[in-house]
Amino acid sequence: MKIELETPDDWTPGQTLAMRAMLQHVLRTGLPIIAAVRPDATPDQLEDVYGRLEALLRETGLAA
Repeated sequence: MKIELETPDDWTPGQTLAMRAMLQHVLRTGLPIIAAVRPDATPDQLEDVYGRLEALLRETGLAA
């Protein structure tokens, strides 16, 4: 099955390819958790949030 998604016009080709790679990885290895965040979220904020989420998944035994 193929699923097509449109990315925002202001995304760089690198952002689009990174999203594609991430989605392919999570669909092969487990169920994805996708969160929408404000466009002004900083890389440090995203790293912090996803780090906390990864720790929570590991601690509860739900990590893929």
